[in-house]
Amino acid sequence: MRIFRNLAVITATLMTVAACHLDRDDPLVFGTRLPQAAADQGQTQAAAPAQAPQQAPLPPMTMNEIAVAYVKLVLSLGELDEGYVDAYYGPPEWRDEARAQKLDAAKIESQSQRLIVRLIATAPEELPADPELAALRKSYLKNQLGALSARAAMLQGRKFSFDDEARALYDVEAPHYAESDFLPALKQLDALLPKEPGTLAQRYNRYIDRYAVPKDKLQSVMRAAIGYAQLHVRGHLELPQGERFELALVGDKPWSAYNWYQGNFYSRIEVNAEQPVSISRVIQLASHEGYPGHHVYNSLLEKDLVRGQGWPEYQVYPLYSPQSFIAEGSADFGVELTFPDAQRLNFERELFDLAGFDASQVETYDRVTRAAKVLNPAAIEAARRYLDGRMDADSAANWLQIYALASPERAHQRIAFFDHYRSYIINYSYGEELIRNYVEAKGGRDAGSDAQWHAYIRLLSSPRVATELN
Repeated sequence: MRIFRNLAVITATLMTVAACHLDRDDPLVFGTRLPQAAADQGQTQAAAPAQAPQQAPLPPMTMNEIAVAYVKLVLSLGELDEGYVDAYYGPPEWRDEARAQKLDAAKIESQSQRLIVRLIATAPEELPADPELAALRKSYLKNQLGALSARAAMLQGRKFSFDDEARALYDVEAPHYAESDFLPALKQLDALLPKEPGTLAQRYNRYIDRYAVPKDKLQSVMRAAIGYAQLHVRGHLELPQGERFELALVGDKPWSAYNWYQGNFYSRIEVNAEQPVSISRVIQLASHEGYPGHHVYNSLLEKDLVRGQGWPEYQVYPLYSPQSFIAEGSADFGVELTFPDAQRLNFERELFDLAGFDASQVETYDRVTRAAKVLNPAAIEAARRYLDGRMDADSAANWLQIYALASPERAHQRIAFFDHYRSYIINYSYGEELIRNYVEAKGGRDAGSDAQWHAYIRLLSSPRVATELN
């Protein structure tokens, strides 16, 4: 199903009927409300239906008017879908309005589809200094609205396959993976890990758990990692004045860490201290949640697009949307951008000392964690097979233990994640892959170079979605 993404193909037909539909509350089911085709040649054509009364054309909408309407629809869906609105720092009265209106999912779906029709008929604003930015904005709004419509449809009980859902919500379909894709990494890990009793997954998890940061040192180790990442990022871009973050250790959460962006260049970064946090995970979280990940991404969007361009659509972040593919993929890629090979190894030594581990083991540890990262896409394939009904929960958990080397506890946590967030899993490893391809195409393959940083910052400051990564 590509009805939510490939709307441009049917634009001309839609616009011929837009005037008689845009004031209705029922959804436009594209392709089902069009005039019937003429009868086959040689057959008698049925009498034409009575013509609807002519209506005056609807007044044109500006891009900002469409953007405001989009924000309000997102807030309305957030009233029905807990967790859908990941961040909002726009006018409080817009959220009050959404709460008072109490739109149901069907009305949100229909209104978002009609808004797409209006958007298609609206010319992008002129930005002589950066004409590409205006075109990207229109494409971004179309895809965000399409995802909003799809999510509203899901709340009404509409079912999608894993791949169709990913296209509808995130503007992309992840590759399909076979068991053989993971065998080289598993063989490499078998050679790297200590020769101990048990399965490969058991050996791997015992090894990684040795380097889980003690809880009484987690706060200081996390702050050191975030501080280092922040310092490194400041060497490549000018962060907004007054940007800041708060770090909190929490528990009883389904995730290992979360960035809650509050607006005004401020983030609350929460780390789940109930789950083991290894040294490699500390580095990953410092970059992913902080610098140059979610905190920097949201801060640049607020600085350059909300305040710089006056675009209201970035005051809200709907979680199940194409924006998440860019947000998660860029945050994961930001780790290797901030910590290229040699720098990462040196910093791991510092964190080993800070956490009380033997720093002479850093090189082996680094090789193990790098080899294990190749297994990350296994989670996508497990989610696909599980959500499409080709595996039950126990089979999927067992598959994750074999091909992702998950512990039994971690495997079942993953299944719970799939149940709640469904195809969202594609945004991590596959998002990172496409972001890396984009940055290398624009900035070369020299990891952490000024050219790569320039391409990455340009990406973070623009309204791009997956299909615009070219």
